[in-house]
Order: sequence, then structure tokens, then C-alpha cells
Amino acid sequence: MAPVRDREAQPGESLRTHLRAATMAAHDLLDHAMQAASGWQTRADYARFLALQYAARLPLEAWLGAHAPPDLVPPPQTPLIARDLAQLDAATPAAAPLFTIGRAGTGHALGTAWVLAGSALGNRAITKQVRRIGGGAWPVAFLDDGAMMAFWQALRTRIERPAVPAEAQGATRAAEAVFAHFLAAAAETHVPESLPA
Repeated sequence: MAPVRDREAQPGESLRTHLRAATMAAHDLLDHAMQAASGWQTRADYARFLALQYAARLPLEAWLGAHAPPDLVPPPQTPLIARDLAQLDAATPAAAPLFTIGRAGTGHALGTAWVLAGSALGNRAITKQVRRIGGGAWPVAFLDDGAMMAFWQALRTRIERPAVPAEAQGATRAAEAVFAHFLAAAAETHVPESLPA
């Protein structure tokens, strides 16, 4: 997926509005790919979804740890996902290929953190479905992570300011790279073995 490079921030437009508009197509594509690759209609589906999340997030968390300032490093979620997988008697997968967007530049950490933190909003909706489908028996430490929601609320304050063009461009490129990274991980997802439906 080629990064969106031609949408400039509009005068007075917030960074959040800019990022949402610039990455809308990639976001929609990822939502559909995630549902197709895993979903959460059965216990095996849910384990596959968690495995995909773990594999994709591990290199992203490592990249942020190496390149982002402390206020743009979201709380790590891979330990929560590993705990959920263990409770489902599912193996923890290997990490997806290394995430990189080349030399870290202006806005890259912000765009990467925005995608990870923003996914917590979708996770809240998924939590309700998982609890209903799994009869409350499936673990949801990852989906129901309050620390990530708190990080998202703090990040919102920052991204609801008017967008600075250079930061908006860099954040958009990074967000597109993160979406592409998740799409690649979804394409590689396999059904976990020896997991009862």
C-alpha cells in the first residue's frame, strides 16, 4: 500500500481530523482484512485474532521504544495479549517482520502511536461482542485495557490542536506504514493448531 502523500493539512484543521481523512481508505481496508483473517465468532477465531495482534504489535512496540519520546510510547499490550492467549491454551506466535519506515522523522512516532492508541476505541466495541459470543468465558485483558484508553485520552489533547504541516505529513506516512504492517501480518495469519472450537 503506497503512503498517502498528497493530502495537505487544511487551515485550522486538527491533526486528528487530518489523520482520519488521510488514512480513511487504509483504515477501512484493515478493518475488513482483520475480520477476514481472524474475526471472533469462535474460540479458535478469537485466538487467531489475538495471535495476529500480538505478532503485529511486537515490532511496533519495539520501534516506538527505540524511536519515540516517552510521552508517545503507548503502554505495551503484547504482555496482555500473551496472557489472553495462554488462558485460551493458544501458543504465543513469533513476531511479524521488523517494522520500519526508514529513518525516524518528524511526526513518525506520533502517527505510529495514534494508530495503536486509536485501536483501543475499536477494541471496546469488540469486547462487547467477545463477551457475548464467548459467554463471558474468553479473556479480554487486551481488549479491555484501561491503560491504553488513558493513553488515548492524553493523546487526543495533543492531536486535536491545529495540524502543523510537517508533523501532519510525517504522522500520515507513519500511520499508513502501520496500517500496511498490520495488513501484511493479517495476510500471514494461520489458524492456530490444536485449539478446540
